Amino acid sequence: MQAPKYFLAIILSIIVLTGCKNNDDSPKIKFTSEQLKMVYGDVEKSWQVTAYYADYSNNELSDFNDCYKDDVYTFKADTQEVEVTLGDLGCYWPEPDEQVATVKYFYDEATGKFIIEHSRGETSGDHFASQYYLLELEEMSETRLLFGTGDNGKYSRVILLEPVE
Repeated sequence: MQAPKYFLAIILSIIVLTGCKNNDDSPKIKFTSEQLKMVYGDVEKSWQVTAYYADYSNNELSDFNDCYKDDVYTFKADTQEVEVTLGDLGCYWPEPDEQVATVKYFYDEATGKFIIEHSRGETSGDHFASQYYLLELEEMSETRLLFGTGDNGKYSRVILLEPVE
């Protein structure tokens, strides 16, 4: 009669162990649409660039840090547009003839990823220079946004923003 007791104990152990298995294979949502209201408010919200890193993990500021950190990005809630107010410093020339920056954002509700598409260009005489890149919102709080490339805190290119008061 001992065999049925052991058999019953083994069966119950298997049920308990397999019952604890997490069958949730759904992807983790990074940011919800409700959380993203922190970025653009109800209508719009302005953020100032405070730092632009070439390699955030190694605390290496970009050569373009000075020209970025006086820029203001105003995120619009309903258009996925970001109005960019450029500061006084040029990125490529001390006094460019013209500076242009365009930023758009994209939100994938299924994954919760919030990405900005950034392009910036300048002219000086007959010369033109530009850059283009995509950055993902990696960290967000009421006082700071971190857009970057890379993962798990090991970011290379990063733009940090703080709210305009």
